Amino acid sequence: MGRGCPGLCEPGKGRPDMTISKALEEIQTVFLDTAPVIYFIEAHHTFGPLVKQVVELMNENRIHAFTSVLTLSEVLPKPVETKNDALIEKFKAYLKKGQNLTLLPITEIIGESAGVLRGKYPHLKTVDAVQIAAALDAGADAFLTNDKKLSTIKEIKILVLNDYIGDNTVGV
Repeated sequence: MGRGCPGLCEPGKGRPDMTISKALEEIQTVFLDTAPVIYFIEAHHTFGPLVKQVVELMNENRIHAFTSVLTLSEVLPKPVETKNDALIEKFKAYLKKGQNLTLLPITEIIGESAGVLRGKYPHLKTVDAVQIAAALDAGADAFLTNDKKLSTIKEIKILVLNDYIGDNTVGV
């Protein structure tokens, strides 16, 4: 298991009937959870190509993405620990200046919404509740993650990368 894959990623357990491209066809905005950002920046061999498809749609102005400052706080510890300054700068540059990517602050409203989500979904970790609340506050159409446990959330369409393993074609 690689970084950004918290014991939930088993390649080959995907949905061959659906591609990430197909799932994104009717989506105009998507919230990027932390793992997809890591997969893209670190070019993860399995999940990186899937996230790259989303980024290509962003670069073509076909989709707008959001993520929160919480993502920034989650991607930096490992490269800081390993003193990988180039990777630190790559993460910071992408999250702050990525094309069609908005880095959202965490507000009081998002905090309250996260608390409500945690009450409604007791299994939800605080960090996940905050990210989903930020996505809802931004009006995102979908939430891109690789955490299968988040599939129980009903307030927003949850796209789990592992469900699209084997899809490395854009075709949108």
